[in-house]
Amino acid sequence: MRMKIWITALALTAGVGAAGAQQIVQSGRVINAPWFDAGHRLILSQNDYIYGTARSAAMSGAFVSLGADLSSMNINPAGLGMYQSSDWGFTQALSIDKMSTASPHMAPATTGSNRVSYGLNNIGAVYNVFNSSGVLTSLSLGFSYNRAANFNSRTRIETFGENSSIASMFAKQLDIMAGEGITRADLASSANPWSNPNIMLQEWGAVLGYQTGLVGINDEGGYGYFNDAIPSNSYFGSAVRGGIYEYSFSLGANITNKLYVGMTLGATEIRYDEDTSYEEVYTTSGAMFGDMWFDQTTGISGGGLTAKFGVIARPIEALRIGVAFHLPTYYTVDKTYTAAMGVWDNDARREVRFDTGAPLFDRLQFRTAPRLLAGVSGVIADRAIVALDWDVAWYNKIAMRNASTTEISDSKAEAQSLYRPAHSVRAGLEYRLTDIVSLRAGGSWMPDFMRNKSFVANNPTARSGYGITGGVGFNIGRNGYLDLAYVYNRARMTDYEFYFLDSDGAGGLFTGQYDSIAGADIPRVYTPTRNHHMITLTLGNRF
Repeated sequence: MRMKIWITALALTAGVGAAGAQQIVQSGRVINAPWFDAGHRLILSQNDYIYGTARSAAMSGAFVSLGADLSSMNINPAGLGMYQSSDWGFTQALSIDKMSTASPHMAPATTGSNRVSYGLNNIGAVYNVFNSSGVLTSLSLGFSYNRAANFNSRTRIETFGENSSIASMFAKQLDIMAGEGITRADLASSANPWSNPNIMLQEWGAVLGYQTGLVGINDEGGYGYFNDAIPSNSYFGSAVRGGIYEYSFSLGANITNKLYVGMTLGATEIRYDEDTSYEEVYTTSGAMFGDMWFDQTTGISGGGLTAKFGVIARPIEALRIGVAFHLPTYYTVDKTYTAAMGVWDNDARREVRFDTGAPLFDRLQFRTAPRLLAGVSGVIADRAIVALDWDVAWYNKIAMRNASTTEISDSKAEAQSLYRPAHSVRAGLEYRLTDIVSLRAGGSWMPDFMRNKSFVANNPTARSGYGITGGVGFNIGRNGYLDLAYVYNRARMTDYEFYFLDSDGAGGLFTGQYDSIAGADIPRVYTPTRNHHMITLTLGNRF
């Protein structure tokens, strides 16, 4: 009995499937690009509090117990109850993201690629609709657009000393498919294999490899790699664009200046687009092909709904204690995918190219992680504010959902196997230098929440990190304000391989394990780190 493991980072760290089943694990960043796996679901669940106003960003988003800021709608809506007047403002940001990758198989061993982006982080308004001297002291309504995550990044890697070709994996995949009833006629472009439900997404590279002639039928009647050469160099590139954007309607109330309560209803939009390219160059004398390339484009877009609730208590004038709970976001997303592959035929002196044709489409549903936030802040000598926040995100509760909104148990088990609850700490300081100028600083830290410290994923996702922030604020005229902030975040990302396959249930995850050319079993793991620099500016007015 054979069992295909598709998603599935889970299979890297734990046995999956029925007792006695022979598991076939095939994945990696190149192979798994078309799939909506645990890594994608984690990426789309990781919000960051630095993308609000410049004031909150300068204090690392430590605003659970603070308020009277447009960012309160997305952190703790109880903060709207602290408004004594109305407010509007907008925040723009310039971001530079550098994705650095380290591996002894690269040339050089560490490389980095930058991506610069500019956009709107926050725009919103709060209307103080009610004031009195009674128990309900004030009531405020808020509307905002807020960026919750920034996916923009670029990766470019050159490797050397390859011990295998991706064509070896394609050949092995085709042998497995043949054993499951997929014939050579099914693979031909005239048969439109992209509409064949028995050909899985991770096998489309193998189908393109067959159509281009990179792999074919060997002397034993199975599939083989015809080039008779391993690549002298390989190249991998990735360009990611998009983010998470939340549109919020919030209500905050002030009860006797001692208790503040609030709620936010949010509609969230996701845009995630990734272009990946993989290339192998063959310089061996007599090689049939000079090179091969494999380009893929994945798009994920859609929307979801969520809600946030919060409370802030002020037992004494100088002390505030806040708690907020963020419900999971329930998403429906559309995924599109296209791919193309080509080889340079040395004998014919021409390129042979095939592609998947029109974009392939799928609709998916999933829920993100719920979050609990708590914070405390104090006022010192009417000049300084010190804030400390803690939050936990239950990434181990992320789950796929089907059309009837029933959670898919395999995806729940996968998340529970891979992730612990993720804890993070944020601290912020604001010092009023004069009636016009305020100085701000902050920091954040998130320890590693992966259950397996040597976990190798299909997509690089943040597993731990820290941040340092700072800024300055100016009061302009009677009611205007201008805030500036600088944010630096460094995230340790999950390791990944380009491709791997375990066809005999041995449990290995190294590219060399199935290699019929070199016969080596050498891990080729790539370790990425993301460095995020951001400058934000907020301009607003209270009235």
